[in-house]
Amino acid sequence: MDKFTYLHNELHSLKRNNLFRRCVCIDSPQGPTVHMADGSEKVLFCSNNYLNLANDSRIRQSAIEAIDQYGFGATASRLICGTMTPHEELETAFAKFLQKDAALYFPSSWSANQALLTTLPQKGDLVLIDRYDHASIIDAVKASEADFRTYRRTQPDRIEKYLADGKYNNRFIVTESVFSMDGDTANLTELVKLKNKYDAILIVDEAHSVGCFGQTGAGLCEQEGILDQIDIIVAALGKAIAATGGIIAGPKTLKDYLMNKARPFIYTTAPSPVIAAAALKSLEIIQAEPDRRKRLNDNAASLRKQFTEMGLSIGNTTTQIIPIIIGDSAKAVDISKKLFEAGFFLSAIRPPTVPPGTARLRVSVQADHTQEQLEELCDALEKVLSS
Repeated sequence: MDKFTYLHNELHSLKRNNLFRRCVCIDSPQGPTVHMADGSEKVLFCSNNYLNLANDSRIRQSAIEAIDQYGFGATASRLICGTMTPHEELETAFAKFLQKDAALYFPSSWSANQALLTTLPQKGDLVLIDRYDHASIIDAVKASEADFRTYRRTQPDRIEKYLADGKYNNRFIVTESVFSMDGDTANLTELVKLKNKYDAILIVDEAHSVGCFGQTGAGLCEQEGILDQIDIIVAALGKAIAATGGIIAGPKTLKDYLMNKARPFIYTTAPSPVIAAAALKSLEIIQAEPDRRKRLNDNAASLRKQFTEMGLSIGNTTTQIIPIIIGDSAKAVDISKKLFEAGFFLSAIRPPTVPPGTARLRVSVQADHTQEQLEELCDALEKVLSS
């Protein structure tokens, strides 16, 4: 008997329910348009390359210079011999950027959330998470020894009820600023009021916000004028910054504690110094070129308006992430396939990434999408949806 029969059965079930996934290979740099491995060209509407920095010549040059000076690999965990000058330079820059005392760099934002949320909240503590927080937050909190509860962002009374419970030693509120599948935002001002009232610790994951919002690009907290009131910020480097890794920014005490207690930091090989150097250059460009944010948000507003006029269901999005809610997974996959054949790369998002019955096309806008490309996408959608 095949020892892996159960895997075949589970995969068959995924295929039967239109939930099976596979990778599609791109054979060019990431940009508004990409070349596929089969030689075709597609307009890309499912990338997090919001500011089009993934192929910026200045960032490429920084990577080349870093590899000449430092080589490619860091070779060990950062506490052994893996910490290198670009790591520390990136942390210093991010601490200043996010108005915090210190920052700590991780190989991925997943490992950053894992390190933070399995180490900081402890037994006898309470963690409140938004029901639609990213999987990295949910899985990390579940692995913690602290109690946790979920809330809907329309339920401030529920949040306050749990915060008022005097049996806990410490209370944490953890939220994304921009929610990755719906494109809507947390009520950060309300969360700040609640955390101040109950002396809680507020952790905001700015994954899809850093670079895209705020006067300097520091994110939605900066745009709302409350950046200095957020206790801890997690910033993903794999979206607008177009690198890889995650940053935790907060008090110096937190950095020292995580370096000494967080298993994902202690036992993981350090990120490549080349990536750290490239991310630093990207951060410099983000701060120096606010027009990228303007173009991104203008494009997003234009597309949201066109989708609304077409009668598409796009939820409450106010950002560069625009979900087109389809509902049925099979239909979402079929629409995605037909758009791909028409020259548009736009993935179908299905459970468990989103709740059952809410399969969707997740449109990600880029700063360098042209108005013509936006209009052509709308025309293609109208044709596919009417067929």
